Amino acid sequence: MKFLSDKEALKQLGKSIVALRKKYNISQADLSYEADIDLSTLSRLERGILNPTYLTLYKIAKALKTPVKDLLD
Repeated sequence: MKFLSDKEALKQLGKSIVALRKKYNISQADLSYEADIDLSTLSRLERGILNPTYLTLYKIAKALKTPVKDLLD
């Protein structure tokens, strides 16, 4: 098993969030509203430049109606 660097892991997480958001045809603004997180926070997460807390990931997953693990896969 190959482990990613911290930067690579954050980039991959961001790509997963974007992919799921687009899969469900949700805008960044709508997802940030539904997840009750700042739009700028979501944008930084999607670009892989912010390390989220578990609670933030939980809120995003809940808004996307998907398990947190789907964000991490």
